[in-house]
Order: sequence, then structure tokens, then C-alpha cells
Amino acid sequence: MSRSNKIGKTDVFIKNESGWADFFITRTGLILFAAILLLAAFRIYPMFQERESRLYLDTIASDIASRIEAVDSITIPGYKYNYVFEDNSRNIKIEISSGFVTVHENITTDLWGERELIHAEPMITHVYPPNRNWSNTSGFRKYVSDMIGDGKNGDASSPLDLASKKEKVDALFESARKELARSPFIPDPDKPLFIEKVIMNYKNQTEIQKRDYVFVYQ
Repeated sequence: MSRSNKIGKTDVFIKNESGWADFFITRTGLILFAAILLLAAFRIYPMFQERESRLYLDTIASDIASRIEAVDSITIPGYKYNYVFEDNSRNIKIEISSGFVTVHENITTDLWGERELIHAEPMITHVYPPNRNWSNTSGFRKYVSDMIGDGKNGDASSPLDLASKKEKVDALFESARKELARSPFIPDPDKPLFIEKVIMNYKNQTEIQKRDYVFVYQ
């Protein structure tokens, strides 16, 4: 092709406004497409990081809740399980109420800044962490003996009167449930968590009743 033909075609392209429009539209589209891909790449990592954090919180909460419910299914009075927190549990906040295990974690990303992730795991078992009336099972027995049982604490050798004391003990547990719903127990991850089966014994002249509960404490 001669030089004059090349120059001629170039002149035609330069003078062709439609050709210039197509040229710029194509380039603009490619730039916008690249920008969208870049933005998506920056968003995908924070989303992936949050998803991984939520899965981890779910794992921790589910593990604690399942251990508590496993102890509840055991029929051995006074059975105690020592739960040891994982090392990376020290980076999260754990709360235990009568009906939930809740875990919190603060994560920071360049895109969204600092956010708090929360996962609550419900439990079928009612569990009783430390509260204003007791901090462990021996403290519970002493409280019952001093405040309700007239010297009896409800263990196998010291049963409570069924007719007059059971309703008061039930009210005590209900009070603890309400308190823990407002102010859950926050365990120290550097210490083991004791999960213990507690049996309360009641009797009258004709029958003996047993009620079992699960306590957690450190």
C-alpha cells in the first residue's frame, strides 16, 4: 500500500466523528470494567475475612454449648467437665447466660473500618453461671442452706422439704435466669471452665424428687 493511501485513510478516520466516538467509548468501557474488577477485588477480601470470622465465632459458641448440653445428658450426680479454651479464644469475648452462649469479636478492614461481629448460640439446657447469689456449686449449696433450707442444702444426704422449699428454690433459679439475661457471665479464657451436674433432692413423707441442673464456673 502506498504512503498516500495510508495518509488518506488516516485523514478519513480523523474526520470520521463516529469512528472517534467508537474509539473513546471502547477505551472508556475498558477503563470502567478494569475499575469495577479492581473495586470488586478490594471488597472480596473483607467479605471473605468477615465470613471466616463468623464461621470461627459459630464454631466456638457451638462447641461450648454442645459441651454444656452433653454434661446435662449425663446421669452421674456431681459429674464435672473441665473445658479449656483454645489459645486464639483470647482474642474474642465470650458471654454465657442461662440460655445462650454469645461470642463477640472486633475486626478491622481498610474498606469498612472496625466492626463488631456477634454470634449467639441457643441452648436447650438451662445453665447457671456465677451470679449475685453464688459463684460456684459449693457457694450455691451454702446459699440454699443459709437462706432457704434451714441448714439443709439439697444434696443426697441433706434433702429439702418438698412441700415448703421446692417453690423457693425454683424462684431462686428464675431470679438467676433473669439476672444473667441482663448481665451474662464472662469467663476468663486463661482459666478452665468447669461444667458440673448438680442434683437437688426433695422429700416428704411419701416421695422423693430429684431435679438436675448444670452449673458453669471458674
